[in-house]
Amino acid sequence: MNFERIDSKNNFEQLTLDKAFEKAKSIIEEAEIKPEDFSDVYGTDEIRNDVQYVERMEREFEDRETLEQKKHKKLATVFEAIVHEHAELSEWFGPDAETIKPSRYDDIKNGVDTIAELKEGGKSVTHLAMGIDVTFSHDAEKKFKRIKQEIENGTLAEVKYFHSEYMGVRERLPNVPRVVIGADEKTIRELSAMWLEGRKRELGNHPIQFQILEEIADQLKVYKAYAETVHRPDIAAMYEKAMRSIRDIRKKKGATMKDSGARDSVFYALEENLSLFK
Repeated sequence: MNFERIDSKNNFEQLTLDKAFEKAKSIIEEAEIKPEDFSDVYGTDEIRNDVQYVERMEREFEDRETLEQKKHKKLATVFEAIVHEHAELSEWFGPDAETIKPSRYDDIKNGVDTIAELKEGGKSVTHLAMGIDVTFSHDAEKKFKRIKQEIENGTLAEVKYFHSEYMGVRERLPNVPRVVIGADEKTIRELSAMWLEGRKRELGNHPIQFQILEEIADQLKVYKAYAETVHRPDIAAMYEKAMRSIRDIRKKKGATMKDSGARDSVFYALEENLSLFK
């Protein structure tokens, strides 16, 4: 066995991931909503407390993260940045969608990595609060248990610092249907290489977009049914509205692009977690 060749391959992959991570951090930091811009909504003292909360949590994360967790964080950050960029640039969510990067406060406190804003004509929109998962760990199960609890309580995801240029609002966004999207390490490394090399056409045709839409559609269907089971018709209606938007996007995309049917291991792991709702 040629260990030198294996080491070279591993080193190359690590350098690629590190480079993609630095690019992803830059994009996310520039795009994320800044709490400081909401001083007229919440007041400087409340915002300062939220900023301090983020700083405190960041220190705690840094102190207790294992090497494996740091690697997963890099993968998730890269995937998050690619989704944020190519949901619009490559129309992964269709031509009438925008991605909004929430504040780091809403990321940590409310578990919202990305907000998809799906336009429906006029000023009518559907919002989806998306969490990112790149592992098969207990963390994924915790995300689904949180969604189940929110449905049972009748209160969905909340984004404290929300800004939409399309809607012309800067306010708190309550009761947002939450979904979990994900991809595995192999897929993310493949996307990273294309992303760093500027291979936009390949990214625009990559099957990951169909995987993400299927992940969302399958979850919305299950969450709607569960909301009906626990007698939350208002919550079921929100999931139904979001489900119609995603179905329409999938139908239009399927008319112009072929879905290869390729799905990775995280897709199947997320599907398995839906058994929690049965």
